[in-house]
Amino acid sequence: MEKQKKKMVLQITNLLTPIFATLLISFSGVDAMNVFQDTATKILSPAGFTFAIWGPIFLFQALFYFYQARDIFKPFEEKISMPYVHDVNVFFLLSWLSTAAWYILWGGGYVWPGVAAMFAYLLTSLGAYLRLGINLRERSLREHIFVTVGWSMLCGWITVAAIVNTSSALVLSGFSAAPIGEVGWTIIVLVIALVIYLLVLFTRNDFVFSSVGVWALIGVLASLLSPLTTFYFEIVLVTALGIIILALSMIFWVTYKIRKGDFFILKKISGNKTE
Repeated sequence: MEKQKKKMVLQITNLLTPIFATLLISFSGVDAMNVFQDTATKILSPAGFTFAIWGPIFLFQALFYFYQARDIFKPFEEKISMPYVHDVNVFFLLSWLSTAAWYILWGGGYVWPGVAAMFAYLLTSLGAYLRLGINLRERSLREHIFVTVGWSMLCGWITVAAIVNTSSALVLSGFSAAPIGEVGWTIIVLVIALVIYLLVLFTRNDFVFSSVGVWALIGVLASLLSPLTTFYFEIVLVTALGIIILALSMIFWVTYKIRKGDFFILKKISGNKTE
């Protein structure tokens, strides 16, 4: 009974938090344009279409939002077992508060507090990701779609956002790129991002997370190839290679898993786990 009561508290908190965070942002008076302008270095700036990924992120977050609350009005004896609600715990609340804090602080010109809020957003999102044990536990395909995909997609995007946000803060703070120059530092940032996405792919079998990495790199490449920006051959080459390496790694890994009969999607289609 106590566990069910705790679950209900978490469910209600999860329902109210996005509403509260949205109101907080609305009443902050921060102009949305101020939040997103100059949020990247002059070189490492994804094309505008890249941010369309927030659409599917919010869609899958909405699926989790309603899915985790679907038994909230049922009597205790008819409650559904939802271990993922306890796994996510307070991290849904904290991730929403963190993103609201980032929006307000960065938009208000508080650069390093904004970066701190962005990393809080990343860490709280990763908290839910790790506690859910994504792709390390057997789940039904339905639970995978309604619960884990949204967190994989969010963490994949916030990972690169945190890296770019930090780079932006360094530039805005007058950071000297010597002796390797801004091009050299940009290449280092791109390599770090690529390594993170590859590690998650091979250790977690998380194709959703890694696909976000491919999308982010495509956005950066599109911006680099725009006639409105300065052409940097070295960065274009590294970015293009990053896309190819990550995409081929995903193809190789899924082929390898299928041949072993261990591809998680195929296993989850026939899963009969608690939903």
